[in-house]
Amino acid sequence: MLAAMRTPLLLPLTIVVFLGALPAGFALAQASETPSIESFGEEEGDFLFIPGIGRIPLPPGTRALGPGQGGRDLDPERRAPAAAAPPPPPKDPDQQRAEEMARLYLRLEQAEDEREAKGVSAAIASRWARSESDTINLLAARALAADAAGAPPLALKLLDYVVALSPQWAEGYVQRAKVRAEQGDDSSAIADLETAATLEPKRFDALAALGALKEKTGDKKGALAAYRKSLAISPQQESLRKVEERLHIDVEGRDI
Repeated sequence: MLAAMRTPLLLPLTIVVFLGALPAGFALAQASETPSIESFGEEEGDFLFIPGIGRIPLPPGTRALGPGQGGRDLDPERRAPAAAAPPPPPKDPDQQRAEEMARLYLRLEQAEDEREAKGVSAAIASRWARSESDTINLLAARALAADAAGAPPLALKLLDYVVALSPQWAEGYVQRAKVRAEQGDDSSAIADLETAATLEPKRFDALAALGALKEKTGDKKGALAAYRKSLAISPQQESLRKVEERLHIDVEGRDI
């Protein structure tokens, strides 16, 4: 029982001796401060600093919890990887086509010569000729075949179906305008080309053909406007530029 009574009496004395052995830099006034984690490089390692007690070395890889910090993982390999950003949603076909055509039109406008422009024009024309409907594509192909075989009435009948079934497809009107012009129906061909240019404002081929038909029917002013619109989209049309320059003199006179 005597030994049990001595233990509580020895504890205060032990604490006093321990505090007296601390370095002078650690004042007891620091007791109100909060503990913190200090790093002294890879050689010295990390320490847990407790005011009034001093630095306590931490073993490598130890996870120490600091007040208000939620803890700090001293081992970088244990940190969870950052969550990857979700992939962007896929673009719809109409948006993809619009972006692709915008790039082609820009290349056509910036083409350095007529040869480069013809290559880009061919790529654009191939996309114009594709409908979203297999049925429309089949009818249009048969119409072209009928016209090439010398059967324009059949071609026109097939193209009438194309335009009726797909009234927003500019290519149907362009193809029908071609057959109508070949048959001497210039007014109907002009109407089809104007519709095509409204649906697809960058149809430089339809605008050039429209200018030729308007010039043929005596509408030189309308023809000049159509030629200029076509050249603004596809500047490297040398033969069309010569026609525009000639018509410019006829309609507006020579520049002073």
